[in-house]
Amino acid sequence: MQKIISNCDESHGLTETGIQQAEALADRLSIENIIGLYTSPILRAQQTGRIIAEKLNLPVVVENALRENDCGSLEGRGDEEAWATMIELFQEWMQGKRRDVAMAGGESFEDITKRFMPFIKELIQKSQGKPGSILLVSHGGLLYTMLPLLLENVTHEFAGSRIMTNTSLVIADEKDGLLFCREWCGERVKDS
Repeated sequence: MQKIISNCDESHGLTETGIQQAEALADRLSIENIIGLYTSPILRAQQTGRIIAEKLNLPVVVENALRENDCGSLEGRGDEEAWATMIELFQEWMQGKRRDVAMAGGESFEDITKRFMPFIKELIQKSQGKPGSILLVSHGGLLYTMLPLLLENVTHEFAGSRIMTNTSLVIADEKDGLLFCREWCGERVKDS
């Protein structure tokens, strides 16, 4: 089966395996004090969010800032050239290069930053002093590129050297308005 670049495609929902993974995550999160749930507008993320929300009895807020990066004309393609083009630019972004360059008419690293960071900063401000956690359901590409900008103790090199699978958790704690990663996909992370 050919893998298709579908970062913006609304037609690719969860597989049966994906549904099982989301249900397992919902069970895991049922012991946490989650007070808010935000999800990407992409179908598979919304489905994951709804499965978790049902288990936790929470409303789901769909947030455009959490969607995967737009790959422009590479969307819907699964050929080697399309994947190589996307991976090459993504790796350059992770190395701090060509961040103003967009993927084939889609979004650049800078474009993604402009939609993601203001949303997160506003969310931090709104939730300061409230007991409980906020859960964001998003996508690997977005998280690999944006979390190192957000988390004080995570670099792009760190993020890029770790595997993030479906329903992996990155857990962060807020301290004085800043976020520090406590756990990255099951790995404990030092404060600095």
